Amino acid sequence: MSKLKKTPIKYTSRDFDSIKEDLLSHAKRYYSEEWKDFSKSTINSLLIDSVAYIGDVLSYYLDYQANESFLDTAIEYKNIRNHARALGYKYAGTPSTYGTVSLFCLVPSNSDGSAPNPAYIPTLQQGTAFAAPGGGRYTLTEDVRFDNPKNEIIAARFNDTTGATTFWAIKAFGQIVSGVFQRITVDLSDSSFEKFRKVKIGSNNITDVISVVDADGNKYYEVENLAQETVLIETTNKTAKSDGVRSILKPYIAARRFVLEQDDTGTYLQFGFGSEATTTDGLADPSRVVLEMHGKTSISKTSFDPSKLLGTTKLGIAPALTTLTVVAKTNSINNINSGAGTITSIKSPKVIFDDIQSLASATVNSVVRSLEVSNEEPILGSTSDITREELKIRAKTHYATQNRAVTQQDYEAMIYNMPKKFGIIKRVNVVNDPSATNRRLAIYVISEGTGASLSTTNSKIKSNVKNWIMQYKGLNDVIDIYDAKIVNFGIDFKIVLDERFSQFDIIGRCVAELRKYFSNQLYIGEPIYLTRLYSILGKVEGVADVKRVTINHKTGVLYSVTNVDFDELLSRDGSYIRTPKNAIMELKYPDSDIKGIIIR
Repeated sequence: MSKLKKTPIKYTSRDFDSIKEDLLSHAKRYYSEEWKDFSKSTINSLLIDSVAYIGDVLSYYLDYQANESFLDTAIEYKNIRNHARALGYKYAGTPSTYGTVSLFCLVPSNSDGSAPNPAYIPTLQQGTAFAAPGGGRYTLTEDVRFDNPKNEIIAARFNDTTGATTFWAIKAFGQIVSGVFQRITVDLSDSSFEKFRKVKIGSNNITDVISVVDADGNKYYEVENLAQETVLIETTNKTAKSDGVRSILKPYIAARRFVLEQDDTGTYLQFGFGSEATTTDGLADPSRVVLEMHGKTSISKTSFDPSKLLGTTKLGIAPALTTLTVVAKTNSINNINSGAGTITSIKSPKVIFDDIQSLASATVNSVVRSLEVSNEEPILGSTSDITREELKIRAKTHYATQNRAVTQQDYEAMIYNMPKKFGIIKRVNVVNDPSATNRRLAIYVISEGTGASLSTTNSKIKSNVKNWIMQYKGLNDVIDIYDAKIVNFGIDFKIVLDERFSQFDIIGRCVAELRKYFSNQLYIGEPIYLTRLYSILGKVEGVADVKRVTINHKTGVLYSVTNVDFDELLSRDGSYIRTPKNAIMELKYPDSDIKGIIIR
């Protein structure tokens, strides 16, 4: 009776050479009579090579997929972003920038020429669009009343005969945000009910979804996740004049809700799988949450989550047989930063007057045509995507915070995770205020300006950062937000040439390696390690030795005004340049600020 032949298989062979060697050994041992010739010119060699090639490719993709399944080993940006989303880190690809603009208009004088005629003082409404050279578009986020007593008023035009003032110039300020509003229609009238419906509303340049309303007037609310059943809605405070509070926030049960998702393919709205009869909208009443005792004299310990009051598992109502009208804000260009004085055009002024029916149309048109705009401060925000490694660190840190800020890393993670529609912080550093005796924290921030260079964060973004972090900070923590000081530097180096190489391109290769090293901005308070620069230059092919590397302070019109003494910042052993905790080092112009010479 014959026995089954057991063939040993080596599962450790994964690459082409090892698989081929195992196949040859297997064929020679078990098929020595059938296959004898394995020279390269035979069909046997072709078959062995083909199988080894397929095995190598399959092994590669198996390892690749295994690596992409974990955050630490993933290298594809899309997969890293998906892992970050699973950890609660909400990444949005398109940011918004905020800023302040100065608005001017000419108003005719009153009858005696002592002041502007109040009837012709306009109000510029929210939604007015502005433009900057290069295609940048910005939108006014609030109504600007030119009759505000805090506005600056000066005499602008005079009567040539009497010298009386005929027109007054009024200067007001308004808050703007990058992007323009866009109305998007999603036709679902022919679509039946679908669980977890996912609707594409546009490309990934959408920065914010303002409203989603169906054909019956039902409003859908954006939530962090579909399990969140309540949102905060703004209601008018009737006693605003006496208590100074403009609005009141109330918890609202949102049966119709969605989450916003963005990736490289576009922007999507993700709904739940409930029907119209699942739940009803309304203000949340926590007192209606009762314990299910079922006649028992004791109850188990329960936790109360104010974001989950309905007790349903349907995760919200999914729209069907209707039409969705979406109002979203989109950026027209990738670079949404603008330098000071560059926003000078009003594209679509929305102007109203208190009683336009009683006014002369010619004078009204003259006031509207006189409107001018300018930004005294740059409009800034980060325009470059964060690196893979930085995204991994931010996701892990955000997961560890558990929606509260206690440690320094917690505060930094929360600030980095602030929605981009409120502005972008390029770098942040949180330190204990050395001048304070209580739990006062000093948060230093910096933004990215035009050309990927660093720039001071404007006041609007800093205000948004403070309001954002207030919901996570400890009760006794006191927070102050400051601008980080920018210190510009240059690099000088001396190298010894390897005689086997040409001297004409060796400096260029050295400069390219240093530029690559500083392509990612340093962090606030991060030192510059001279030993690392020596190592980088020493590894350049053609460099026999590195004699000297020095860091020098760059000053002038094109650089920051921060003055430091690099000799005092140099460590005792000369291995690194110390950076103050409230400062950040920047190689602003690497093409001209990195200089090297060859010595013999």
